[in-house]
Amino acid sequence: MNTAFPSSLFRLSKLVVLTVGVASVLISSSPAISAVSGHSDGKAILVAAASHNNKLHKKAPVTSVATKKPEEKKPDKEAVAKEIDASIASATKVDVLDLLQQPSRYLKQKVTFVGTFNRFADIALDYKKAFRDSRDYVTFFILRPDVGEKTIPMSELKLFFPRKKSDEVMDLEPGDKIQIVGTPFSTALDEPWVDVDHIKVLQKTAKPERKHGPEF
Repeated sequence: MNTAFPSSLFRLSKLVVLTVGVASVLISSSPAISAVSGHSDGKAILVAAASHNNKLHKKAPVTSVATKKPEEKKPDKEAVAKEIDASIASATKVDVLDLLQQPSRYLKQKVTFVGTFNRFADIALDYKKAFRDSRDYVTFFILRPDVGEKTIPMSELKLFFPRKKSDEVMDLEPGDKIQIVGTPFSTALDEPWVDVDHIKVLQKTAKPERKHGPEF
């Protein structure tokens, strides 16, 4: 009986020895795998290698820094008053009835006129032919000066005031005598549509005195 290993079996045994040697080198070169090199379970080696890889690529937690919003400064009343006076001085004085009758004459011109404040409103806003956004503006009325003691708003005169300047008119009340400075920007419907820059109170309306009721 021939006891010599066949040549093919001999080559296979050399391949097994070579594979084991390469595996030993790889295990010894990796700290994570070396830690489990005593285990024969291949899954344990793969888990250890994956854990080591995750540690290398783990990102540091990101911390958000809260930023404090700076406080808005209220406008200086004295500075605002000077700005209003300068704006009025640079405008052309007109009669409000003349402005109403000849709107094209004053188109794109800075004008100033006097009137009696009636009330704020939202009329004529968002009109496409003379657009002013209702989110940015309010409208207001003054009283007609040609109807005696009657209280009739001059609805033909479209006056637009920017909401961002609301601090200037917080104390405005119906009946206050005011001076308006602004620029007519449209003559839609053959009426003056005016961008109002400032409103100055010339005289506050008289408040009725409270009368005490009879005492019992």
